[in-house]
Amino acid sequence: MSQRPGFVLLLFATMLGIIAVAGCATNPVTGRTELALISPSQQIAIGTEQYLPSQQSQGGQYTVDPELSAYVTRIGQRLVAVSDNQQLPYEFVVLNDSVPNAWALPGGKIAVNRGLLVELNNEAELAAVLGHEIVHAAAGHGASSMQRGMLLQGLIVATGLSAADSEYANYIVGGAQLGAQLVSQTYSRSAELESDHYGTIYMKRAGYNPQAAVTLQETFVRLSEGQKAGWITGLFASHPPSQERVNANRELAAALGTSGEIGELAYETRV
Repeated sequence: MSQRPGFVLLLFATMLGIIAVAGCATNPVTGRTELALISPSQQIAIGTEQYLPSQQSQGGQYTVDPELSAYVTRIGQRLVAVSDNQQLPYEFVVLNDSVPNAWALPGGKIAVNRGLLVELNNEAELAAVLGHEIVHAAAGHGASSMQRGMLLQGLIVATGLSAADSEYANYIVGGAQLGAQLVSQTYSRSAELESDHYGTIYMKRAGYNPQAAVTLQETFVRLSEGQKAGWITGLFASHPPSQERVNANRELAAALGTSGEIGELAYETRV
């Protein structure tokens, strides 16, 4: 007789035990109560551990113009200052990679490729990109993806994840393949819409024109339809554009009011 039903029940019971041990937490961005298998301190540890290796795997920092990274950092911190989760140790770097891409690791470690910067039109569009990535980190989207994968693979032991210094947490932080997986992961449709939504709100709070979030997504949709080289293996692979996202951004921008800074000249001068 097959033992599979018993195994499934055991796995289900284990998952319930994990949930009971780990508990739930309030998402600092959305205010929703969510499953919390990976604590904020663990997320920070993961991001810190994986940030430099992830940069190196993506071409390393763009050192030709150090002021460019400083410029991106200033915009990023301007958005962080009006965000809903300011407890993370946010960092921003520009990578020497021609592939248009941007990514966020758990704990607020964010990178933008030089290849994406040269495609943007103004500072407000850059703010839209950074705001989007800030939300991914602030709302724990990367950690949520890790949790789903861990549960599906049956790799979690209920005794491990309740403590920040647990043996399993250390295994997560030190995983050799983790950085590449986090950089290239595809977020869920709801996570992308959520990051667009709150990222656009942060733009408005910081004084930028939220209409730039609309033009940014319109450009991405147009480029994806044209299958522009580089984009398919970069930003579009992990952040698929869609008309749904354009429409949602347009509706939100109209509600917020399409006034604020665009920064076209400042961006052209700096980038």
